[in-house]
Amino acid sequence: MKSLKLANFHIQMMLPSAMIYYMVFITIITFLAASNSGSGQNFSSSGLELSTAIFLFVMGLNAFRENFNFSQANNLSRKTFWSGLLMSILPIAFLMSIIDLIINRIYNIFVPSPTNFDMIYGTYRDTGMFDWNAMQYIWVQNNSYFTLISTVIWQFAVYVLFFILGVVITMIYFRSSNLLKIIVSLTPVALLVLLRNMIGLLPSTWIRGLGYFIPTAFGWHSRNPYMAIFTFLLLSLFLTGCFYILLRRAEAKE
Repeated sequence: MKSLKLANFHIQMMLPSAMIYYMVFITIITFLAASNSGSGQNFSSSGLELSTAIFLFVMGLNAFRENFNFSQANNLSRKTFWSGLLMSILPIAFLMSIIDLIINRIYNIFVPSPTNFDMIYGTYRDTGMFDWNAMQYIWVQNNSYFTLISTVIWQFAVYVLFFILGVVITMIYFRSSNLLKIIVSLTPVALLVLLRNMIGLLPSTWIRGLGYFIPTAFGWHSRNPYMAIFTFLLLSLFLTGCFYILLRRAEAKE
């Protein structure tokens, strides 16, 4: 019961930011649609819902400190805070996924705008092309029930993952000393450089294995979005466990 109340509190805290985000987002795409219709030019945009994932990632980065201090001041357990914060993102992510789908379908009337789902799993990979004679994109968006439902679920899984990733990154910095914060910040860059230089030294079987495993895990070759949804779910559960471990001994800070 306390977790549900805390989740409701978190939702009320996030809703104003989400409303401002959509006001700005709708204003921008309305301007783009009007420009496309008024100028007589034909351009396209794609993957605009990625901005929602980035927005939720930033929300995750800012969802811990103030809310954690609030929960500690009200004598709520860390487990209650953990479950309340995680439950709060579920309805927010699902609602934003539906809103993004509606906005995309309306925007697509004026400007060809395939979603990331369309480009990875939909017909855009087969029919999405630019006709230089007509100077416009030749692509018809699929609005079947399977596509609509799958898009909502796929986007929902991505949004939840990005939010939890933001929370975990914040927790790592929260629990780290100044020196460790610098090390953590430089680690991703160092790993990318190391991986780039070591990729040629890896056994060919490892490279072929990765080349098979990653597309399979995300359903790229088979165009099965539910493989990716399952992978996103596993990654979210793993990050959720990391969040709980980091939270167990966390102390409120001013």
